[in-house]
Amino acid sequence: AARDTAEKLKTVVVKIKAQAGADGRIYGSVTSKEIAETLKLQHGIEIDRRKITLQDPIKAFGTYNPEVKLYPEIAGKINVVVTEK
Repeated sequence: AARDTAEKLKTVVVKIKAQAGADGRIYGSVTSKEIAETLKLQHGIEIDRRKITLQDPIKAFGTYNPEVKLYPEIAGKINVVVTEK
């Protein structure tokens, strides 16, 4: 099941809209909790937020590929696109 989920995650794009200030930076940051909730809403894939590994907090618009540890030896990557509201 973990391998199937890892394969699904390769094709999934999670689109998150964030609010920005005048300088184009995001208010706060996009968290693994937001990514997990949006993934469930947009694609019906439920993943525990603690399994999503962010190298650094997402504080700017763009495309990110955080790793998801699904099982001890199985990991996948999610495509996350952060855009302005």
